[in-house]
Amino acid sequence: MESFQNNGIWWVPGTPDRVSGYVEFSPSEGVTLDLNDSLPTEEDEAERMFQKELGEEYPLIYGDLGHGGQVTVQDATLTSINSGGPEEYFAKRIFVGEHLPQNPSFVKAVFFADEIPEWTNSSIVRPVFETDQIEESMDVDEIKTAYAVTNASEYAADLGELEVSISNYARISSEIDSVEMETVGVFKVIPDGESEFGKLLEFGNHALEYLSFAVGTGIYPSEIQLYTDPDSRPINGYYLLSDYTPNRSSSKAHYLFRPNNADFETTFRNWIEHQAEAPEVHQNYRLLIHRSNLSPQLRFLTTVIALEALYDSKYPSETVIPEERFDEIRSDILEAVPNDSDLQGQLYGLLEHVVNYPSIKDKLTTLMESEQQILDTFFDIQELASEARKQRNAVAHGSIESAPSELYILSIKLQLVLEALISRELEVPAENLPNALASRHQGLMDHLGIGDN
Repeated sequence: MESFQNNGIWWVPGTPDRVSGYVEFSPSEGVTLDLNDSLPTEEDEAERMFQKELGEEYPLIYGDLGHGGQVTVQDATLTSINSGGPEEYFAKRIFVGEHLPQNPSFVKAVFFADEIPEWTNSSIVRPVFETDQIEESMDVDEIKTAYAVTNASEYAADLGELEVSISNYARISSEIDSVEMETVGVFKVIPDGESEFGKLLEFGNHALEYLSFAVGTGIYPSEIQLYTDPDSRPINGYYLLSDYTPNRSSSKAHYLFRPNNADFETTFRNWIEHQAEAPEVHQNYRLLIHRSNLSPQLRFLTTVIALEALYDSKYPSETVIPEERFDEIRSDILEAVPNDSDLQGQLYGLLEHVVNYPSIKDKLTTLMESEQQILDTFFDIQELASEARKQRNAVAHGSIESAPSELYILSIKLQLVLEALISRELEVPAENLPNALASRHQGLMDHLGIGDN
């Protein structure tokens, strides 16, 4: 999503007065609106300009950028003020192309992502090698290079309340002496009827995070187009992106799966359901995939937390022994300790929150054994679980002895485990995963000596 800046005229809907000012948007900073004067709020209330307070919110601010078109700034907050003078506002969203009402509805949202054509492996702009018939039909002597636009595959997921599809199309732009053709990939979110932007954005973000997982790097939309009517001109939407990192690119070597070997509707539906069932897993995995600058210690802890959360989502009531029997044992232990001693309180906390629950080693072992056929290719499951428990305890108690490089290697091993387990939750075919995981983590394979002749 590209940054932009422009000058314009600004006002609050329902007020006749206009104020000049400058708007700036960037994916990482959101919308900043610098006005040259105080923004009038209500007609015939000039004194209101001198009573504004920082933090005041404005549901809508309209703008006119001249050739840049009509603008709607949504949910703006006053961040800087001078009595009767310049003001500054911040917002997370801005729409360019139309003045929208407070809660606009749309019939379609289109999210552009540069990685889609490569991931779907279906570029629709292809060179034509035999040009004789083209030369004859155009009555020209020689064509040096010709390109054709072919049909592209489309993959769709019917989610009941709306449909999400992924496809490509050809974008053609022309200059005085040149024509450019490129394959553009999009996610389309089409509701059953109309839907507010927040709902369409929710499922658009689901699709972008799903693609991030599949290709191995954080994916952000390069452009968003919204339609209030199927035949209307699109409105461009811009919004603040959390964890935005520019200049990210994916590699085919990092793809875990493609839509031609893992059913899109099934895996995408499962992705959404799993996000709802295990949100902490996906929140922490998002950190791993979007923040390449995490320290080895933080990366290790983030991966462990995600794996523990995955275990807890799959086995929410798991205990070492039945609760009733454990309650009896706990009562017997506490009765043997004097009531007024600090030891009783410490024992109670230990017994209540730790003793009857599986250890991190047990949790990791159970998870890895569920996909043992895949993970045995890379590790000894028991050794990896033991090492993870040892390092987790060391980090928790501030007694780290391992070098950062060792923690980093361990975190990558656990990330591979996490990606294998999530893939299987999505129903990605197991037979494709060992090679895909090895390719994604080639550096780890080299370190482990896997694949060496």
